[in-house]
Amino acid sequence: MNKFIALLIILPLYLIGSNGDGSIGSRSSSLSHSSSCLIDVWSSRNNQGNLGFLRKTEVGAFCENRFFVKELTQSGFVAVIPIKKGTFGFNYSSLGYQLYRESQASVCYGLTLNDNIGVGISLDYLNTKIADIYGHSNALTGSIGLTAKILPQIIISSHIYNPFRTHITNYNHEKIPTIFKIGAQYIFSSKVFIVGEAEKTSAQKMNIKAGIEYSPSNLLFIRVGGASYPSQASFGIGVNYNGLKIDVSSSYHSVLGLSPQIGLSYKFGKDHSKQDTKNGDFPEKL
Repeated sequence: MNKFIALLIILPLYLIGSNGDGSIGSRSSSLSHSSSCLIDVWSSRNNQGNLGFLRKTEVGAFCENRFFVKELTQSGFVAVIPIKKGTFGFNYSSLGYQLYRESQASVCYGLTLNDNIGVGISLDYLNTKIADIYGHSNALTGSIGLTAKILPQIIISSHIYNPFRTHITNYNHEKIPTIFKIGAQYIFSSKVFIVGEAEKTSAQKMNIKAGIEYSPSNLLFIRVGGASYPSQASFGIGVNYNGLKIDVSSSYHSVLGLSPQIGLSYKFGKDHSKQDTKNGDFPEKL
């Protein structure tokens, strides 16, 4: 019970200062969750507008120990499955422990309108449980995403989570926040890109996030990032070997401290596209 009381003190600080965007994956975390432009398996949650550019089956899983508090551990998995026209995605994540737990499960679909534009939608099921005496609450909401390559080196994206302001509970008419994200990515070369994102929720101030990824070889990736609200820094490394990706990251919250994370993903099966990809992430004709 002492741990539960401590969490009641920590959680308000975390909920006020968190990214609040539901972005998942160690790659995204190492770039301060500048995720809406990143075309990878984690797009199943981070921006469904990217799904149509993913043309091989891929699965992934992650685990994050937020602020070294085991009761705030978050974990989950994702999968993308391309079909003849478009790509389906599935994801699940859970945060908390037996007395407090948030979980989200989503099914989504994305497709490309042409070589340069992708759109996607998601249906999200949310569940929140707070101890035994409070019970739990469920809600259904959704997301929509758009990604476009306006120049050979420039990708822009937008994503809206919960556009209809769904209620999580009838008590006090409490609503799930609506979250708007606009992102941009500039690809300097096959080795370096920068990515930035502006995020505004219906309950918080605007958060400006940015990151850079550098690949000294086809095997290794080095990433750093930062965010403005809350003040946050992040870093990480990734390894890509024959379709197996291992990403390790950590973000530093100015008040609550470090949050290390590890993620794994594996790509396999038939390539449903007619074009090559760079390291599985950037279609050459995106």
